[in-house]
Amino acid sequence: MSAARETGGTWRAAWPGGRSWSDGAAPWRVVLLWVAAALISGFTARRYLGPLDEGVLLQAASRIADGQWPWRDFGWAYGPGQPLAQLALGDSLLSWRIFRVAADATAAVLIWALVRNARPRWALPAWLAAAVTAAQPTSANPTAPALAFALGAVFLATRGRPAWAGALAALAAFWRPDVGAIAALAAAAVFVAERRDRERAAGRGAAVGDNAAAGRGVAAGGDVATTSGPRAAVVTLVSAALVGLALYAPFIVAAGPGTVWDALVVQATRDGEYWRLPFPDGFPGGDAKDFLQWLAPYGALIVLVVAAVQRRAVGLVVLGAGAAIYFLSRADLEHAQGLLVVAAGLAAVIRPRLLGAALLAILIAVGVGNRASALLRPPDLVAFDSVRIPPEEAEALTKTIALVHELVPPGEPIYVAPRRSDLVSFSNPLLHRLTDRPNVLRRDVLLQAKPDEQAAIVAKLRQTRPRVIIRWTDPASASREPNARGRPSGSRALDEYIDANYTLRARYGYYDVLASRSIASR
Repeated sequence: MSAARETGGTWRAAWPGGRSWSDGAAPWRVVLLWVAAALISGFTARRYLGPLDEGVLLQAASRIADGQWPWRDFGWAYGPGQPLAQLALGDSLLSWRIFRVAADATAAVLIWALVRNARPRWALPAWLAAAVTAAQPTSANPTAPALAFALGAVFLATRGRPAWAGALAALAAFWRPDVGAIAALAAAAVFVAERRDRERAAGRGAAVGDNAAAGRGVAAGGDVATTSGPRAAVVTLVSAALVGLALYAPFIVAAGPGTVWDALVVQATRDGEYWRLPFPDGFPGGDAKDFLQWLAPYGALIVLVVAAVQRRAVGLVVLGAGAAIYFLSRADLEHAQGLLVVAAGLAAVIRPRLLGAALLAILIAVGVGNRASALLRPPDLVAFDSVRIPPEEAEALTKTIALVHELVPPGEPIYVAPRRSDLVSFSNPLLHRLTDRPNVLRRDVLLQAKPDEQAAIVAKLRQTRPRVIIRWTDPASASREPNARGRPSGSRALDEYIDANYTLRARYGYYDVLASRSIASR
């Protein structure tokens, strides 16, 4: 019998006190935890619409269904995995929500599995903290599925499966390239740390002249890890690169490598100042739950640093570092989610245990409070399509859609304009999907307030002359964020063009339906 088999695999050294996945982890227990986490995440899945993220995703899926290619035919900031999954499940408002629930549940179970390798008694609290944290807030952003794949890559690395770990990291990159790159590094780090720990164990045995102890160090995989640890790390990275390249190849061929690189890397770097939010420097006020919610990211960052110094759960530490960078790029609750989920696992394995217990208690208190409030005090919502939204929004959307269908023949494009063209916090591309009318523009989300963007939009409107423009007037769309996007650009060229060439046909809630003056005069 090989040394690896005698000890349950070469993955243990990266997780002190590691246990075999099969030690009491009956399949029914895994299924039960997954279903419970899915229920925690899923009972609110049908609530509300996401004007920006959901709209961008559904537009991408619709464009692909029409034969368009990401980056070649339309702008897209992520990997193609999310819109393709949307199409595979059926292009409806429910499809991405089902996939999101599955991703949340999978992430929670993987946190449980990773913690269980190190501290079985802490696995269930870590699972609960991850489950309630992943469940809220919910959006169509592809980060949640990418995180689930990334955690899977780290777990497979702890099981000594470098090629499969790399393949899952590639799948994470297919959703989000940045998360996939971090996942590959995290999985490779597991193997590097494994070799280090095994060599240290063998060295301690030799230092005291205890040949038996040294022998146990070798039996634990030392003789294998000293040669296979780096090799396994390389296999992980090569597997991630090859599988990732295979997944992206059709899109790179269609759009060209330069175009793909610009969309996924250059543009995010160039436009970062318009999206970033500063790290909160003080508690903005609220009740006890709000305070704990504000405190949680600070606690997660502290736990991450402690785990890194103690060299515990190195795979999660690397994932956590990537998640921390993502959070610091835009410090809000949605961008903190990945960091908090990973920190739930790290909190269960660090010392002092009191620090980890404190963070788990905060995450559970906030998450259970949010979930309990959503369950016991549900909002007043009505059915709309396959989801549920506030009655006044449902009425306004129903009338808006009906009027657009009356004025614009199927297949003809429309444009969705902002409340004010000099200050645009976020837009509403979801209206294209709801009205089933395409966008006149190549990109469904852009920095509309910039003067050059407005000039390009006006030029496109002059060229296509859409029959209808919907102006979305929700005040939140023009909120003043503390970044470049939250400052008025000084240009109202788009508003001036629309006001000169379109007339108000009807106003329903936050939706102004504007008809072309040339059509209205007929």
